[in-house]
Amino acid sequence: MLHDRGTESGMHAFPRSASAVRANERSRAAVRAALAGLVILTAAGLAGAQDRENCLYCHQFAGLSRFDSATDRVRLYYVDPSYVHALRGPHARLACTDCHVREEVSVVPHHETTPVDCTRQCHLVTPNGPERRFSHENIARMLAQSVHTSEALGKLEFTGGPLLDPGQSQCLFCHDEPVFRNSGLFGTIHNSNDRLFDRCDVCHTSQLPLDTRYALRHVTSRLQTARPTLELAQVCAVCHSDPRFLATHEVGNSVASYVRSFHGKAALLGQSDTANCLSCHIRARENVHLMLGPDNRASAVHVSNVADSCRTTDCHPGADPGFSAAAVHLDLTAASGTVEYLLAIAFIILTILSFGPSALIVLLELAQLVIGRYYHATEEIERVAEELMRHPDGHRRLQRFSPRYRIQHWILTVLFVLLCLTGFPLKFADSAWAEVAVRLCGGLTMARLIHHWAGVALVVGFIAHLGDIMLGIIRRAREHDGNGRPHGLVRAFWGMPFVITPTDARKAGELLGYLTGLRRTRPMFGRFTITEKFEYFGVAWGTSLLGLTGLMLWGEQLASHVFGGRLFNIALIIHTYEAFLAAIHVGILHIYNVVLNPAVFPMSMATLSGYTPATKLAEENGEFVLEVAQELGMLRPEAASE
Repeated sequence: MLHDRGTESGMHAFPRSASAVRANERSRAAVRAALAGLVILTAAGLAGAQDRENCLYCHQFAGLSRFDSATDRVRLYYVDPSYVHALRGPHARLACTDCHVREEVSVVPHHETTPVDCTRQCHLVTPNGPERRFSHENIARMLAQSVHTSEALGKLEFTGGPLLDPGQSQCLFCHDEPVFRNSGLFGTIHNSNDRLFDRCDVCHTSQLPLDTRYALRHVTSRLQTARPTLELAQVCAVCHSDPRFLATHEVGNSVASYVRSFHGKAALLGQSDTANCLSCHIRARENVHLMLGPDNRASAVHVSNVADSCRTTDCHPGADPGFSAAAVHLDLTAASGTVEYLLAIAFIILTILSFGPSALIVLLELAQLVIGRYYHATEEIERVAEELMRHPDGHRRLQRFSPRYRIQHWILTVLFVLLCLTGFPLKFADSAWAEVAVRLCGGLTMARLIHHWAGVALVVGFIAHLGDIMLGIIRRAREHDGNGRPHGLVRAFWGMPFVITPTDARKAGELLGYLTGLRRTRPMFGRFTITEKFEYFGVAWGTSLLGLTGLMLWGEQLASHVFGGRLFNIALIIHTYEAFLAAIHVGILHIYNVVLNPAVFPMSMATLSGYTPATKLAEENGEFVLEVAQELGMLRPEAASE
């Protein structure tokens, strides 16, 4: 017998039999089931706002998955409930059985499911209107006419094995769950107060039933590109960057070459409106599913149409038809034997031949410091230099850089830094620092604007400098030599201190011999050393090439009417490799000579005052010191020749 102590009212409970206990337990279980059912119905009511078949009751949990031992894969069954409730995409208004076979998923646990067929007929249900039927069958017909036929997609082989399971829809090669893209003005409208749609709902609630909020999101989203530029490139890369696909079809890696192009690098740096794969491979306003191969005369990339594809109003509307000869997918590694390839090789050789000897001299100079080697003959020249510094006229004559040249030098420095900061991020667009540099400039558009006008300022300054030099040559040409005859333009030019003469070349060999221990005496240079003259002509050469090619690339639409499209490839290669050559010369050799050299550290005062320290002056410009001393009568002529 079981006894209860009684109720709180003091009444005693009667003894109960085992059957009564079991009946009580059954009633309690029924209550619990009823409560659970109420909770389930409540949850189902909330989830079923857009989920007509209540599939989200299970599939809304992120951890819902199963390990498939047959395929050694984890199958994830999670469905983002916000996609359905917030109508985040066109599939949000579909019932699950519009895609999945009802008989397979209507029971729990589900039967083995058949792969989804994207061309099945869907049943769209609007809140206030009749059911509408829709199918992607027309898309399948378009693909059958395109280069991406079902037969062609079915034969694809990939390095990592099949991408789709047997029977899966081939649409999955390019598509995943479509989501409405909200950005800019569209995002402002979508996220605004619902009262914005009150005017629309006056008519579209009952008389012309339409879910205005959903319709607006759908239309405004489809007015934008379906995918961002880089995301689209990734979709194309599934096939067009796969090694096995490339080997089977004997084509180049077009996605990699696109990313290396200007358009691809612009996309990497955040410019969303740059040309993408579809901009060229789909004719203007055509459906993307009708992409045709280059052999089809109706294709956007057919030889007869490619010029018009480049000259659309969205791209290069004013360009000459020949502009299309410029290679968007330029790949120098696969273009051996072409002019572009040979030009790139020539620039690499030029870089080695120009940078190598200069770098070797710098390293050998450093070696002299390490081993403690010192050319004692410079001690006397240093003493003469110090005396000249104390002499009023001698001090003036030892100034190697006049104020106007120092100003020009610092303007050149500022412009060079600006050009590097705004130009090299585009060359190394896949690096994290490039994105930071562009962001600091205010975005890619502003960075390009700064780059263009800094380049214009550099060219204008260079032309002004050449004009200044020409005036100096003309003045010197009118002067008379010791015999009373004018110098003439040729003699005046060769007499300018910046000109590299055969004597300089001979002394460069002697300097190399001294630094390698093959000579005991160190050669003396005049006002400027061979290294300084070489750097000066390097600046002149580089500014000319970079200015000409930069203007050509900047004004490509106008330039295309003068130059053939192929020349734009050459201009791009020259501009790129010459920029690298200038950067390594200035960033390594020149910075060492004027900043890191122990004789001038922490910085050469010649760039500020025009004067070089006596020690460095005696070591590198001894001939210049002796000439000034001789002209002022502070040195015997025979001493100057020793």
